[in-house]
Amino acid sequence: MVDAYAKTMANFVNKFPTRTFLKGEIIIFQGEAPRAAFIIKSGIVKAYNLSIHGDEKPIGFYSDGESFPGSWIYDKVPSSVYYYETYSNECTLYLVPREEFVAFVRTHPFMMLAELDHYIDSSLSLSMQLNALQHSKASEKLMYTLHYLALTRGRTIQPRQREITLQLTHQDFANLTGLTRETAATELNKLKRLGVINYGKNIPYIVDLQKLHAILNDQYIAELENSSSNR
Repeated sequence: MVDAYAKTMANFVNKFPTRTFLKGEIIIFQGEAPRAAFIIKSGIVKAYNLSIHGDEKPIGFYSDGESFPGSWIYDKVPSSVYYYETYSNECTLYLVPREEFVAFVRTHPFMMLAELDHYIDSSLSLSMQLNALQHSKASEKLMYTLHYLALTRGRTIQPRQREITLQLTHQDFANLTGLTRETAATELNKLKRLGVINYGKNIPYIVDLQKLHAILNDQYIAELENSSSNR
């Protein structure tokens, strides 16, 4: 099914033009009505909002094969609800007319299932982000955020160890949690000394889920990990 999906999707999108954006370029502005649906050929895109003070509030990340902005594509809103910006060094996107993309999805049942799966994952990611933000302690905000990123944007490298596939900075963690960059850096270094995470210059974050779970002792994350491992 995965191969059939990839082949059908490739045959469809290859008919349309592409555009490449460099890191930090805004692809869609908040409030802008896009001219087309965007489907990622390569790279990572970040969606975010801005607070009244101009602070960035990340909403989610999109990678190869994913489409955005979904709420506009499926005609739920007249314009983009968030900013969309290139997060990787560069990102190449297919520009597909909205009507053609929606018609394609509707006429291919496994595409509908793939889109449903994507939006269920997005819903889970947002609920995990919300759970992380509800905690009052800076350390807990970061641990739950690391857990969310490890499960939704990570890959297994050893049993109970996940490598986050995003090139995150201390400022990224500050934006994700509402902490200052200095506080985020301090708490991340504490977790590194405890062996919960490992990271360094040009080295991605590796999360030890067993140690993380031992500290939090939370049935919520245990259930999420079980669900993730069964997929």
